[in-house]
Amino acid sequence: QPVSITYLIKSSETMANITVEPSVSPTKKARVPAQTDGTASGKALNAALAASTKANPPKPQEIRRVDYKPLTYKVTKVSLDFKLFERRTIVESILTVEKNAATDSTNDDGKGNNDEDGLDLDGDETVVSLLKLSVDGCDDLAPKADYILKPGKLIIKAETLRRGASKLNGAMIVRSTVEIVPEDNTQLSGLYKDGSKDGSMYCSQCEAEGFRRISYYPDRPDNMATFEKVRIEANAKKFPVLLSNGNLVEEGQCEGESSNENRKFAIWSDPFPKPSYLFALVAGGLGHLEDT
Repeated sequence: QPVSITYLIKSSETMANITVEPSVSPTKKARVPAQTDGTASGKALNAALAASTKANPPKPQEIRRVDYKPLTYKVTKVSLDFKLFERRTIVESILTVEKNAATDSTNDDGKGNNDEDGLDLDGDETVVSLLKLSVDGCDDLAPKADYILKPGKLIIKAETLRRGASKLNGAMIVRSTVEIVPEDNTQLSGLYKDGSKDGSMYCSQCEAEGFRRISYYPDRPDNMATFEKVRIEANAKKFPVLLSNGNLVEEGQCEGESSNENRKFAIWSDPFPKPSYLFALVAGGLGHLEDT
């Protein structure tokens, strides 16, 4: 019998009447093909761009409705994995991509070979360090040949998506791993940690364009995707309650940890498609009221 739980959260967004469903076994992660790789101790794939952007911040750009263009490729399904550590949060994403039937990608030469024709992802390189990037079915991705990084953008070329899809019965899967530091996020946009002495809570604020400060994603309201799986992992003592949108699928203690830190996880699933600005994550020592 599902249980209705109302969490009492003091924040700019409320999360209420979250239905807790019976636990199911988590799906195993598929084997990942050879990946373009960066490491926290090494150089992130967007490190040079981040340094350039910080040295020469771009001027704000006016966005006009008359200039609107639909996405050539859209994300339809999302799987996210958050690992919250002190001053280091790792976010792994798996995006299922589809060609937008409402658009025509045959630009310039009629063959869809325009350099910037492809999956258009938003990301703030000044706070999001891109560690890994891959497209299922493709070998190591090469910058400029397979993807383009520019201020606020990561574009995966259409030819790269098609090459991967040709080996996977038409499926286009994009995987990335990024690192962020919520403790340094003073804009309160994206994922941040509260400013109390003990820093007892992580909170997200994604409206209107905060998700691009969490991971690379089409951070615009016309991309509606199902967040099928959101896994959150954190220190069990400091952050006993881990929340996200939708239904709680499973929670428990992490096993096989190499450190002495006692960690727990929670997996959430939201069956309803939504834009990225509605994504929410909260981790902390929260109280709740419960009824049947």
